[in-house]
Amino acid sequence: MTDAGSRPLPGLPPGSPVPISRSPTMSPSLFQQTPRDTIARSFCPVVAVAASSDANDAAKANNLGTFIDLIQPFGDLIEGRVSPRDSQGLPNPIENFNIRFEDFNNLGAKDHRAVFRVIDDYVKNCTTGVMDQELKNIDKAADIGDDYLGSKQFYKTYQWKRLGGVELKLTPFMLLENMDEMTPWYAEFRHLVLSIKGISEHETFDHPVAIVYAVSSSTPDPMATMMQLVDSHSIVPGSERGFIDPNILRYYVLIHDGHVASIDTSNEVLDKMKRQFGLHCHLLKLNTRPRDAPVDDLLSSEQTFNQDAPPPQQTVEFAARQQIWSDFLTEKYDVESRLRAYSEGVPQSQQDNVFTPANIPSAPSSPSVSNLSRSTSVSSNLAQVAHNVHAPLQSGPQTPSTEFSSFEQAGTGSEVWNTPISQSLQGLGLITTDSSPPDLDYGKYLTTEDIMGIKVFVREMVVQSLIPFMERNMQLWNEQVAAARRGLSGRFFGASRRLFGSSARSPNPHSVQSIPAFGPNIPIGTTTVTIYPHNAPEAQMRKLADFAFMLRDYKFALNIYEAVKRDYATDKAWKHHAGVQEMIGTCLLLANQPLPSKNEVDQAYEKSVQQYLTRCMSSFFATRSTVIYYELLKSRRMWREVPTALVRMTGEDSDLRSALFLEQAAHCFLRTPRPMVRKYGFHLVMAGHRFGKAVQRQHAFRCYTLSYKMFANHGWTLAEDHINFALGKHAFHLGDLERAVNYFTKLLKNSQQPPAQQVAYLREFLFIYKQYATQVGIDPLVQSLDGLPLPVFDDKSVRVGLSNEQASSENEDVWLSMEKDMLEEDISTGVITGRRKALALRQQDDARLVCAVGEPATVHIHLFNPLQISTTFSDIILGCMSTDAEVSSAEDESSFSHDMMFGAHDKETDMYGFESFELQKIDELVLEPLERRTITLGVIPRKEGSIRIVGLHYTFNNLVHSFHKFEKNGRRLNDTKEHQMGTFYGPDKSLDIHVTSPMPLLDVAFHKCPELLLSGEVSQIMLEISNKGNVGLTALRVMTSHPCFFSVGPSSDSDKDVYMSSDTTEARTVQLLSQQRNELYNTSVLPIELPANENGARILEPGTTTLIPLWIRGDRIGKHLHKFLFTYQSVNENKAIAHRTLRYTISTQVLPSLKINAFTRPSTKSLNEFILGIETENLQTVAEFQLNQLTAASPGWTITPLNIDLESSDDMQSKAFIPPRQTTFTYYKIHRASDSDHADASSPERWTSNALEGLLTNSQKNEHPPPVDLNVTNLSFRKQLIPYDVEPLHSFSSTSRMLWRTNTLATQFPSITSKQQKTTFTMYETNDIDLSLFWEIPKRVDSAVPIRRGHHYIIGINLAVPQNPFQGKVLSKVTPRVMFEATAKERLQLVNSLTRNRAFKDESPVKIMVKCQDYHKRDFIQEGLVTIPITVLLKNCSWSKTVVYTLELLSSTDWQALQSGKGAVVKPAQGLNQFHWSGSTLQNNTLKPNETIELTAHACFQQAGIYDVNRWRLSIQNLSEDGTPDLDSAPHIQLPTLPQIISIQ
Repeated sequence: MTDAGSRPLPGLPPGSPVPISRSPTMSPSLFQQTPRDTIARSFCPVVAVAASSDANDAAKANNLGTFIDLIQPFGDLIEGRVSPRDSQGLPNPIENFNIRFEDFNNLGAKDHRAVFRVIDDYVKNCTTGVMDQELKNIDKAADIGDDYLGSKQFYKTYQWKRLGGVELKLTPFMLLENMDEMTPWYAEFRHLVLSIKGISEHETFDHPVAIVYAVSSSTPDPMATMMQLVDSHSIVPGSERGFIDPNILRYYVLIHDGHVASIDTSNEVLDKMKRQFGLHCHLLKLNTRPRDAPVDDLLSSEQTFNQDAPPPQQTVEFAARQQIWSDFLTEKYDVESRLRAYSEGVPQSQQDNVFTPANIPSAPSSPSVSNLSRSTSVSSNLAQVAHNVHAPLQSGPQTPSTEFSSFEQAGTGSEVWNTPISQSLQGLGLITTDSSPPDLDYGKYLTTEDIMGIKVFVREMVVQSLIPFMERNMQLWNEQVAAARRGLSGRFFGASRRLFGSSARSPNPHSVQSIPAFGPNIPIGTTTVTIYPHNAPEAQMRKLADFAFMLRDYKFALNIYEAVKRDYATDKAWKHHAGVQEMIGTCLLLANQPLPSKNEVDQAYEKSVQQYLTRCMSSFFATRSTVIYYELLKSRRMWREVPTALVRMTGEDSDLRSALFLEQAAHCFLRTPRPMVRKYGFHLVMAGHRFGKAVQRQHAFRCYTLSYKMFANHGWTLAEDHINFALGKHAFHLGDLERAVNYFTKLLKNSQQPPAQQVAYLREFLFIYKQYATQVGIDPLVQSLDGLPLPVFDDKSVRVGLSNEQASSENEDVWLSMEKDMLEEDISTGVITGRRKALALRQQDDARLVCAVGEPATVHIHLFNPLQISTTFSDIILGCMSTDAEVSSAEDESSFSHDMMFGAHDKETDMYGFESFELQKIDELVLEPLERRTITLGVIPRKEGSIRIVGLHYTFNNLVHSFHKFEKNGRRLNDTKEHQMGTFYGPDKSLDIHVTSPMPLLDVAFHKCPELLLSGEVSQIMLEISNKGNVGLTALRVMTSHPCFFSVGPSSDSDKDVYMSSDTTEARTVQLLSQQRNELYNTSVLPIELPANENGARILEPGTTTLIPLWIRGDRIGKHLHKFLFTYQSVNENKAIAHRTLRYTISTQVLPSLKINAFTRPSTKSLNEFILGIETENLQTVAEFQLNQLTAASPGWTITPLNIDLESSDDMQSKAFIPPRQTTFTYYKIHRASDSDHADASSPERWTSNALEGLLTNSQKNEHPPPVDLNVTNLSFRKQLIPYDVEPLHSFSSTSRMLWRTNTLATQFPSITSKQQKTTFTMYETNDIDLSLFWEIPKRVDSAVPIRRGHHYIIGINLAVPQNPFQGKVLSKVTPRVMFEATAKERLQLVNSLTRNRAFKDESPVKIMVKCQDYHKRDFIQEGLVTIPITVLLKNCSWSKTVVYTLELLSSTDWQALQSGKGAVVKPAQGLNQFHWSGSTLQNNTLKPNETIELTAHACFQQAGIYDVNRWRLSIQNLSEDGTPDLDSAPHIQLPTLPQIISIQ
C-alpha cells in the first residue's frame, strides 16, 4: 500500500513536501516564542560535531542516523537560566539560551538558489482546501474584531484552562501569534530563511565557536580513536581562506554503554582524556540494547515497574521521544535532501527516489517526507516533559500541573489516549492521536536517565565551557582591538586620515584582502571576494560584536557595530557594511529601551537591503534582513512602519518573496490604530498577482478570494475584472472548472474594458464552459447555466399584458393610483353595483392579469447588452408553468425545471404548443454593443386556470443555454410594527395570468393627434374603439391624467366645428344660464357614449368598431405625457372579473402663444363697480393673433368695455389685432348684474357655511348644493357670437373652473379631503367671475397652414371682501363627544383651518365711499362762508354678520396728528387748505348683511382753494346673535387711503 505521505497534493509538482499526521511538537500553545525570541535564538553559537563511527553506531542503535542527530534537538532545550557577563562584568540572565549543533563536514555555505526552491516547495505545501474558508472576509473596519485578530490557539487554550477553573485574557502576543496561524506559509518561509545557514565571509554567526569530538567506550582503544578523530578534524572547513578563526573551543565526549563496557573502564578513559585534552571532557551514558525491565514511568518521579506494559509505541515515554526527535529529524532530512537535489541539479521527479531520508547514508529508516507545519522550538525542562507530555516545555523550573494527574496514574498502554483529560484535549485540537501509532521509535533504548544525561551534557558544555570561552575572547578582543580603536590614538589617526590623507584609506594588506571567488552564491561576473583575515582588527571587532550579540549584550554589540561600520565603508567592503547595518538596526530593536529614532532604524535596514541587492547581489541576505526587521517591528506593534519595509523587498527577482511580503503588509494594515481596509485589499491583490507569477496558484486563488468582496459592487470595474479573471484562471489550472466558470461568468458584464479584451474574456468563458460541460457530462444546449449576466434583464419592468396594451411600463405607481381612483368613482357614481362591486374590490387587490381562454397575452421584457461587442441569442422562449387552480403556489415554482422546453411547432401561427398554453419563440436576436431593446413574447392559454411566467429560456452564442428567473417584489408591507421598522414585501403576482371564460376586449387608436399645439389651441382627435373579444362591451369610461386638455363628445359630433359662431348685430350680449350645476365633481373621468344598437342599448358588439370625437386643448406650456385609463364591462357576468381596464398614452408638446395678465381695482364712482385691466402679449415671432371675443361668466357680475369701441372697426383693428411680439391693453368695467345683491338661504356662501358646520359637528347630510344662475357676458370684436354653453367649450370651461377650485381649496384647507370637499364647497361663489378670451390665427396667403383657433381662461377673479367661509357661530355647540373622524388631532386641525386660517385675512366687511361735487364757485367776499354737503356711502359686504359702525369726522388738529404721529398710516397731502366740519361729527349705527346706508355730512370752507374732504375714521365691530358686540373679534379701524379733492373758486 502506498503511504499517504507520499501522495502529492493536487496542483503540486512531484516531490513537493506532503504533510503527514503527527502529534503536537514540543512547542505548545501556552507558551510561544515572541518575535524577539525568534530573532535572538536564530543568531546563536554554532557548535561543530565530529563523531567516530562507533559513536554513530550507538545513535543508529536507537533509530537515530548519527550522533549529531542524537544531540541536535537538545541545542534548543537547554534547561534553566544561563547568565553570561556583559561588557561591564555584570551577569545578564538569559531564559531561553540555545546553541546550534552542526555536522563538522556540513559547515559550508548553502546554495541560496536551492534554498529559495526549497522555500517554494514548502510554501506551496502549506495550502489547504479550507484555508480560504477559515480566514474571515474583511469588507469594512467593523469586520475587524477579536474573532479576527485573536489567536485560535488562545481560544483552545482558554477552553482547556477552563477545565481547571483558570481564566485567561487575550494578550498582545496572542494578536501576533494569530498572524502565523492565518498565514502558516509565511511562518515556514521565515523559519527556513532564519534556520538554513552556512558560513559566510561577512559575518561570524555561522562560524563554529566550538567543536565536539565524540567517541564510544565500546571501541578497543578510545584514546587512539579520539586522537585520530581530533587529527582528522582539526582544521575547520573554510579556514584555509583566512576569514575563519581556527581558535575555537574543543570539547571531548566519551559515550558509555553499560551493556558493552563497565563504568570503571569508561571513567579511566575519561581521566586519560582530561589529562590529555584538558577539563573540557564529558562522559555521556547511552543505552543501545533492549532493557531487561521496563523503564521508569515518565509521569512519576519514582521508579515503578509494570510487567504488563504495552509495546513501546503505545507509551507516554514513546510520545515524549517523538516530540524530541520526530519533527526535527523529518524536517531536517527533507530539507537536506531537497537542498542537495536542487544544488546538484537533480530533476524533481527523481528527488523522492534519490534524496529521501532513508537513502541518506547517515539517516535511519524514516518517513520520506516531513510535516512542514512546524512549531517553534523553545527551552523547556525535561522533567516537565516527563511529567506532562502534552503540556508546553517552558524554561525555568516548572511545577507539574494538577490538571494532568490522570496521566500519572494512567500507566502505559492505549488507555493513555482514552483518559478524560486526553479526550478533552483531543476535542480541543491540542493533541492528535492516530489509531495506529508511528512504527519508527526514535531513541528506542534511551532511558529517562539517558535523556537527562544528554540535557546535562549540553548545559554543562554551555555553562562551564562555551560561555566562559566566549567571555574570555570578548575580553581579549575588547582590550586589544576595540578599546585601542576607541582610544585617543585611534581617534587621532582616524582624524588625520580623513583630514590630511586621501579620500579613501589605502587598504592594509594585513587587513582587507581580495581572494578568488568561491562558493555556490557568487554572482555572475564576480571573480574576487573581499574578506578580512580572522586576525585583522576589523574581523576581530566584528566577531566581538557578534559574540556580544549571541550573548544578548545588545548595547555593547551596537557600539562595536557602529565603530566597525566606518571602516567597512572606507574599505568599500559593501557586504560587510550591509551586514553591520543589518545588525545595528537589529540591536536597536532588540534592546530593552525606547527607540532613539524610528528613522535611524529604518535607514539602517534600508541601507542594508539596498547594498545586499545592488552591490552584493545577495537577495538571500536582503530577505533575511527584511524578515528580521518585520518581526521586530511586529514585536513593538509598529504596524504603520511595517508595510514600507516589506514593500521595499518586492522586486522582480523573486515573485514568491514579493508575494509573501505583500500579503504580510496587507494584514498589517488591518492592525493599525485605524484599520486601512482598502490598502489591505489592494495589497492582497498585488500579493495574489505575484503568487500567480510564482506558480503558487492556491495561494494566489486565496488572496484574490479574500480581496474580492472589498472590490466587488463598488464601481471599480477594472479591478473587479482583474480579480475575476485571475480567480477564474487559477481555478481552471487547479482543476476546479465549476468555480472557473463562475468567475469567468462575472466578466461578462458592463465594464470599462476595451472591445478586444471583452472578446478575449468571452472566448475564454466559452472554452472553459465547454470543458466543464464535457467534464460533468451535460448537454450545454439543454441544461441551464443559471446566473449568466448576458443579457441584462430589468426584472422590475417585466410586465404581462393583453395584446391590446401598449408595451410601456413606466410610472406603474401612477397607473395603480389611477385604477384605484377610477374604481372608487365607478362605485360612488353607481356604475359598478351589487355583486360586481365585491368582485371589483377583490380584483383591485389582485395584481394578476385576467385573460380569457384563447385570448393572446404578451410579456414585455427589457434587455440590455452591457458589452462593447455584439452578442447573439437564440431559441428565446418563455418559461411558464400552469395549474388548474386559480393561484399557483410557491411549491410548484420551486420544482420548475430550468432545462430547455420543447413543444410542437405550429407553422401557421408560429407558436409552440404545450399542454396548457402556446408560446412564441424568437429564433435569433442580435444585440449590438450597449444596445437596449424590448422584446415581446406571446402566450395563448388553452384552458381555464392559472399560468405563471417564471422566467426566460435562451441560448447564448449557440453554445450556452441559460434560464433567467424573473425576481420581482410584491407590494411593500406595512401592516405590523415589524413591517414598519424594516423592509418587507409581499409575494408578487404581476407575472400570474388568471385564465377565465370569454370576455370583451377593448382596443383603441387615436387618429389625427397633433404632436405640437399652441397654448390654448383646440384641435379635434378621432378615437377609434374596437371590441376584439367574444362578448359585448358596455359601460365604457375613461380617466385621463390631464383633464383640462380633453373633452369627449358623442359620435354624432364628429364633423362639428368647435368655434361654430353666428352673426350678431349687437357687440355686447348678456345671457342668463339658469340652474347650472354648482357642485364639485371629478373632472378626470369622462363617460364615452357608445352608439345605440337596434334595441336601443349602447353596447359595442364583438368585432365592431366605432369612432368617437375627442377634442384636445393646449392648457399648459411644455411637454406632456397623457395617460388614459379605459374601463369597460361585459354584458355577461363573469365569476372572475367585474370590469376590465386598458392603459394608453399619447404625448404632446404645447408652445407659447399669448401671455395674458389681468388685474382689478375698485371704482371711485360706485361701491359695486370695479375696473378690469387685461394685458395681452403675443409671444410668437411670426404668427399674428386676432382677438374674436371676450366672455365673462359670473353668478353676480357682468362687464362693459371702457377703452374699446365695439362699433368702431378702426378701434377694433387696433385693439383686437396683435402683431408678433406686440402687446395690447384693454380696460373694462365690472358691475353688478342686478340691483339686488342680498344673499338668500340658497346662496353658495350660506350653503358652504352650513356644510362646514355639519362637517365640524359630524352631522353632514351629504346634500348637493343648490344650482346657480350664471350671467354670461359676450363682447364680440367681430360681430360673430361664439356660444359659451355648447360642447366642447362648456366642458373645457367647467373643467378648468373645477380644477382651479379644488386646487385652491386643497391649499386653503389641507385637513379637508377631496371627498369631503364635494359635500362642503361649491364650484362658484356669488362674487366669482371667469373670463374666456377667444382668438384665432388667420390663414396666411403664402402658407398652407389652416386657420388655428383657441381660447384662454382667466379663472378665479373674486370681487368680494375676503372672509372666512366658516363664520364660527356654531363653534360653541361642538361638544368633545362629537369629534371629527373620531380623533382629537384631526378635529383640532379642522377647527384651526376654519377659525384661524391664514389664507383669509381679517379685514373689515364694510366698504365706505365719500361723494361730492368736484367743483364749486363762491364769492367769499360778498357771500362769506360756504357749506357743501358731503355724501358718505357705507355697505356691509358680509352676507351673514351684522356690524355696528362708528363714523368720526376728524378735525384739522386730529387729522394732522394722524399724519405726523409715530407709525402714521395716512400720508399728508401737500398744498391743500384746511376746512371744518359743520354739524354732528360722530355717527354710529348698525348695518345688516349686504345693507347699504347713505349719510350726509357738511363741510365748511372759509376761502377759495383745493381741499381734501376724505378726513374721517371708521370703526367696525361685529355683533353677536343677541345684538351685543362680539368681544371675541377685534374691532376694525378704517382710514382713507386716497384723497377726495374738491375745488372752490
